[in-house]
Amino acid sequence: MFSKTNIADKDGTTKRLCSQTTSLRTRLQEHIDRDELSSAIKIAEASIAHDCIVTLLAMMQSVDRDPNNDFRPISTYSGDENNQAFLEMADVALLTLSDLYTIAEMHLKSRGWHPVDQSEKVSGGIVYEHDNGDISEEPDYEEMSWQMKLMLSIPVLIEPGCVDGEVVWAATVVHYEHGTQDNQFDLECSEQTSACISVIDVLKSDEDGKSSRLRGTYNGCWQGLYADALGEMDTSHSIGERLESWTDTTLAGLSISNKESARILMIGLGCGQLVSFLQNHATDAELRVLEASQSIVDIAVKYYELPTHALDNIDITDPIDYVKRQCSQNQVVEYDTIIVNVCSSDDVFPNHLLNGQFFNGLVSMLSNHPTATLLVNSGVSVDAVSTLVDEACKNIYGHRSGHALLLREYLLRDYTTSEDEGVIVAARRREWSLTVEDWQREHYGENAQSSGAMDVANAQRTQVIRLEKFLSLEDIEMIHSTAKEKLGSNEAVSGALEKHTDAWKVLYLQSDDTFQQKLPGLRQRILEAVRQVDKNNWRLFDNVDHVNIRVVEYHQMDEYGELADPRHYDLNSLLTMDIMLSEDGSFEGGDLQTEEVDGTLKKHEFRQGDALIFVSHKYHCVDRVRSGRRNVMVLEFWYGPERQCSHRCERFGSEICVKDPGQDSYTKQFHPDLKQGDVISSSILLPFRLGSVSVCKEESREILELLWEPCESSEVEPNKPLPDAIREQTDNKALSDAFACFGDSDSDDD
Repeated sequence: MFSKTNIADKDGTTKRLCSQTTSLRTRLQEHIDRDELSSAIKIAEASIAHDCIVTLLAMMQSVDRDPNNDFRPISTYSGDENNQAFLEMADVALLTLSDLYTIAEMHLKSRGWHPVDQSEKVSGGIVYEHDNGDISEEPDYEEMSWQMKLMLSIPVLIEPGCVDGEVVWAATVVHYEHGTQDNQFDLECSEQTSACISVIDVLKSDEDGKSSRLRGTYNGCWQGLYADALGEMDTSHSIGERLESWTDTTLAGLSISNKESARILMIGLGCGQLVSFLQNHATDAELRVLEASQSIVDIAVKYYELPTHALDNIDITDPIDYVKRQCSQNQVVEYDTIIVNVCSSDDVFPNHLLNGQFFNGLVSMLSNHPTATLLVNSGVSVDAVSTLVDEACKNIYGHRSGHALLLREYLLRDYTTSEDEGVIVAARRREWSLTVEDWQREHYGENAQSSGAMDVANAQRTQVIRLEKFLSLEDIEMIHSTAKEKLGSNEAVSGALEKHTDAWKVLYLQSDDTFQQKLPGLRQRILEAVRQVDKNNWRLFDNVDHVNIRVVEYHQMDEYGELADPRHYDLNSLLTMDIMLSEDGSFEGGDLQTEEVDGTLKKHEFRQGDALIFVSHKYHCVDRVRSGRRNVMVLEFWYGPERQCSHRCERFGSEICVKDPGQDSYTKQFHPDLKQGDVISSSILLPFRLGSVSVCKEESREILELLWEPCESSEVEPNKPLPDAIREQTDNKALSDAFACFGDSDSDDD
């Protein structure tokens, strides 16, 4: 479905680019040869600021390469008689990129850093060592310009790889316009750099090593692998199927409610991902999109396959003119949600939109509905945008100054370079607050079902409770025997055994009711102990109607096994209990660690028979097993039925899991009025929900940090009756398929 673009040799493009590249390389080499590092850096950074990297990458990638012959260019260029010209262009681009990296390396050496090894984490990455002995793959990054950081990433950008016989790059240039479409690729410095538009496929990996290709549209100069895109999507999924960024998730999560026939105005199309998502999940909403650039619309259609019917909802117009026209009418068109999502790739809000008249108009266009909301992605321009929104609310509705809410991501990954990146300014006609409970009521009604789990931010302030010698050697032997018996059954082959990695396997002992039937006495002791610990410490079980065992996992970690993510947590569970089964000294490494309030990792003493009980939303990890075998049993406790399915079930409360053989009995318990032929309709509007709202005070302003959590739509098709629908075994996609680039809080337990 997706393929990279090639530089067409029209009007002597290859010759022109080769000439420009050679000229740039000559200037760089002159200063390098004369050891004039500062002058070389000045030229390099000026060229990069005018987007030369994208053009050089496109030139390098313009020829086909043989993955079976050290990725050398293939001599015959299909369909083009000027094969030699393309080969020369690719070579000079590669040499120029190498020169740019050489300058960056010289800069590092002047600061005491020297390349010493290849990275084990990133293909093409470099490990540096300082004169004082420090080791880093990102030395002195906080003190560098983005141009210098981009130069240091060049070894990664020019290192090809191979996936299923296809040559892949860390960043593949799909489309590029340098200022104007008439001059698509150019290396000359131009005053039109802000008008550059690129479409780039970036390979990204999560904490589990799973890779995906994210296609992004960048407006302005591309600033590297971690640059903010106008919009991006996983190329293995259809447009609108899922959202990739916190910003898009927040804009969608605060714009869709259980209100029928909502009117949504969206300023800024991006790649069309958010628009398509809203159309898929708010089917009754009336959606209007304003986009100032025809090129952005064309790109969304061509490179993201935006459906043609979506074009009926898009107006190519200047948003200021549109707002003026609407506000000058006798009867202003009102919207229940207004989204402004127009930041450039350097995350800056357009200067021409920073005026009071524009924001006054936006606020006056909000409907009288109590949840009508203005959402503005301010990027790093948060001070200017929040001031304008505040003033507009004060002018139109008489709100007190400082009423607008500032929203930022609750980070599970420390990758943000600026505290203000991705800040959303939100306001309503009426003064309001934002809590998890408020959000659930607006989306699921007054009877919204909650997991009862502790807020993620609050969970980090709790302590781990250790019960020494909770299990006897006889208890442990019974567990081993039960696991061994289950491993020898056909059930283990059919799904009760999950292989996370070659060194880490998990057997689900709750499947087919094995744990309750084989170890009833132990089960009762565990329940009583956990209830007592909760009563003495957190009283989380008081928040829900009933508490049961969600999952019982028998973990086997051999050498190199680990749960590396330091901010992993057990989503939607109340408490987690880890019980050590291995003999003391039978393995090295494999320490259970939790992140404490000060950000440090705390190792916990954990001997054979000990039980560690902690709040499930507290961050925890297991460091690498260096030798031996680590066996633990992990139980999670939640608001929901005691599951018998052979996986870590996501169906809490009274929700239905079609994979649970005991679901019929749960249905009778939680849906006693349900009769044959009745239909179950899911109340879930979105594949995610608001999981945490934390207050962060910075100087004179208060920021709410939001964490979104995945949730499944119903596994029961809405038009299928019970009980046949419950018994029908379906194979839904994992939660992560609908909730891509957020904190990994799924089933990879400790």
